[in-house]
Amino acid sequence: MCGILCIISCSSDIKENILLQRLRNRGPDCTGSLVSKVNNELFVTFYGTVLWTQGPNVTKQPVEDYQGVLLFNGDIYNQNWVKNKCDTNVLLTCLGACASSRNEIINVVKDLKGPFCFIYLDKLTNQIYFARDRIGRGSLLLHKSEKEILISSVLGKDYQCVEIPATYIYVFNVKENIITTFDWDEQVQNDYLIDEWLQNVEIEQNLSDSSRNINKNTENVYFDEQDEVIKYIEHISDTELCKLSILEKLLEHEEILYCVKNITKLLEDSVKVRLETQPERCIDCISINNICCHSAVGILFSGGLDCTILAYLANKYVKEDQSIDLINVAFKKKCDVTFDVPDRLTGKQSYEELKQICNQRKWIFREINVLKEDLVKYQSSRIADLIYPRKTVLDESLGCALWYAAQGQDECNVSACRILLLGSGADELFGGYVRHRNAYKRRGWPGLNGELMLDWDRISFRNLARDNRVICDHGRVPRLPYLDDDFTEYVLKLKPWFKCFPSDKLGTGIGDKLMLRLVAFHLGLKNAVTLPKRALQFGSRIANKKQNGSDLSQILQIN
Repeated sequence: MCGILCIISCSSDIKENILLQRLRNRGPDCTGSLVSKVNNELFVTFYGTVLWTQGPNVTKQPVEDYQGVLLFNGDIYNQNWVKNKCDTNVLLTCLGACASSRNEIINVVKDLKGPFCFIYLDKLTNQIYFARDRIGRGSLLLHKSEKEILISSVLGKDYQCVEIPATYIYVFNVKENIITTFDWDEQVQNDYLIDEWLQNVEIEQNLSDSSRNINKNTENVYFDEQDEVIKYIEHISDTELCKLSILEKLLEHEEILYCVKNITKLLEDSVKVRLETQPERCIDCISINNICCHSAVGILFSGGLDCTILAYLANKYVKEDQSIDLINVAFKKKCDVTFDVPDRLTGKQSYEELKQICNQRKWIFREINVLKEDLVKYQSSRIADLIYPRKTVLDESLGCALWYAAQGQDECNVSACRILLLGSGADELFGGYVRHRNAYKRRGWPGLNGELMLDWDRISFRNLARDNRVICDHGRVPRLPYLDDDFTEYVLKLKPWFKCFPSDKLGTGIGDKLMLRLVAFHLGLKNAVTLPKRALQFGSRIANKKQNGSDLSQILQIN
């Protein structure tokens, strides 16, 4: 993961400041800069920091050829790409081959698979292309003042800014101050003066999740309630009382088993590519050309269903002589309580199960214990700047929890892993929230389908960019197997009862995320498969349940 910054201004100077340090936190392996002159009064300055994850050697950014200048943050997983080369260089070559054709450049970007953000200057036309990937797994912010325009991975409260929506690819004409937006799937483009575009984005950014009704037609889809699979699942839920017996019986159904095998294969492929595209060395060994036996890979580990599946699959693709860190975070806000929060207890349970099933692997269970005074210290001095421009109580809780988890500092030492696997996206895809159960109760299968699709439509607006900023601050790469392009494409096409079955008979811990529970059971996991969904902010005890998550956080407000 890298830090990228583009400055459009009347000056070519780069002044040392806290912003550059934040970018270097994201990319500690090397730093580079470059200035491109538009005319005597306008310069485009590029600053890039690199965390090496792909290619045989670290590649300094920005990269440049006759046609353009590129800053790239992320990973490309297209199967037809050359695997032994840096994806940044491959992308620059592809963009340069477009010969300044706007449509061809846009089509190159549309074909990319994987999490990424990029900024590309076509030097011949003085147009800047930039975007987050269509799912929105990375962070890219934009700030505009009278003196300059900044596009950056991270900014902070000193810069009034917006998160660039992942719903479009953008082209900025630096001479005319016009932004053109290109839809990912349709041949639709719109032109805006930059101030007009910024105003629209700010309005959209301040919408609550409940008012962001992007996909309004999903509940008009007809579902046959007499579908044979529905009837079979209802029959099993009527005749079996034991949760494990229900899962076992459901796997006897040919169509259900076929779906489970497909999802398992796609998820395993997703984990595989995310673990094979890395130098296989930890932070301490990255500059040493020798074999590393330490933990180069870590997993944010509550012990729940999503992360335990990832840990089991990761065991197949991490070198046998390397340990894997299971990073578990807990907060203590009162002196008379312990760190045995709900996620700590389930984490230890699933850790023991992994040690039994994958007994050739050295698992390191890292207990990240955060005291109130430490939380207060870093909330305002560092974490708030990373969370910004997000500003709710929920952003504060989740952002702080992820920042401390990604820091990886337990009582003994700090995790040296460079790759972090997260279970992000599993709840949205497989119906892990209470609102999915409520939607089913009120409006049946069409209502559930509508809620699932609404979750997917707004996933890029919610927490992915924020999570990227807080995790990358520690020089680690967050990788999200459940948000793989091929995996999500398959899951999104499934009928809702193949994702979850939130009926009253299949209660919490079985009907929610039913398909993932079947996958876990199929893999041989028995403990985590029936654990109920628990939100990170409550499982780690950082949040106060009496607070409304959508309220504005006092800590995140601009002074």
